[in-house]
Amino acid sequence: MNDPKVIDTLLREAPDLITPEELAALMRVNPTTVTRWVRDYGLKTISVGPRLRRFLKEDVREFLLYSDELSDSSSGEVSDG
Repeated sequence: MNDPKVIDTLLREAPDLITPEELAALMRVNPTTVTRWVRDYGLKTISVGPRLRRFLKEDVREFLLYSDELSDSSSGEVSDG
């Protein structure tokens, strides 16, 4: 489990609904990595229209808390590569 205080500090200024681009910038990863988190690791999204998704801040927090416990089947690690 990641440090809740660090995650709370990271998300402090984030809006309650976060765009995929905002999340990618916040985490300093490629936007395709955010898409992979949704597809492969179950990061929850809200559909706000055709091909438009948003993330609830609380769902992002929960995902980040436990993301270190997720594993990629090929390498055993979650990476942004």
